Amino acid sequence: MTTTRDEAVAKARVVLGADDVEPYSDADLEGDELCGGYAFVAGDRGAIIGFHGGYRTSLLEESGETIETLVIGWLAEQRHFHGVEPEEPAFLTHPCPICGTPTVHQDRYPASVCAQCQARASDRDGRRIVGYNEGMFGGLIVFYAESPGGPQSEIAGEVLETGRCWIDGIECTIAEARFGGVVVQRLAP
Repeated sequence: MTTTRDEAVAKARVVLGADDVEPYSDADLEGDELCGGYAFVAGDRGAIIGFHGGYRTSLLEESGETIETLVIGWLAEQRHFHGVEPEEPAFLTHPCPICGTPTVHQDRYPASVCAQCQARASDRDGRRIVGYNEGMFGGLIVFYAESPGGPQSEIAGEVLETGRCWIDGIECTIAEARFGGVVVQRLAP
């Protein structure tokens, strides 16, 4: 399913907590049918609403980001997730500490894993987990990807308590990223 501009505006209003959202037009973002989406600004907050679901928000001034860097980060992450690598990276990368794939680098999260590895994160017993921001103002919530009650219907309590998860048997941390989103990092061996 592809998100329409009207659906994206409605979602942006919710995730940004504002009725008055301004579209930010970016040809690269809107022209990428697989990895793109729509960008919006409301005051000092920005959001990307993906064509195929998902979103990213940022408190632009507080994070030192601009809507332009938010777009660049979204596209880099989504293209990497979908296996579409840029010809020349416009951003710093580090090798994923699990698989070695080039991963968008942020000094705050030097051991962050790539999107494919994060998608394989599990609890201590091997049950796959999925982490989200609990609400528009942050907070971490972690669900089991599959549960008897249906997908993502059961909270992964131990993971939330300990902040620990595993990828391919390697111990990692899972936490709320400083300015939104979830970050998984490998613990030092």
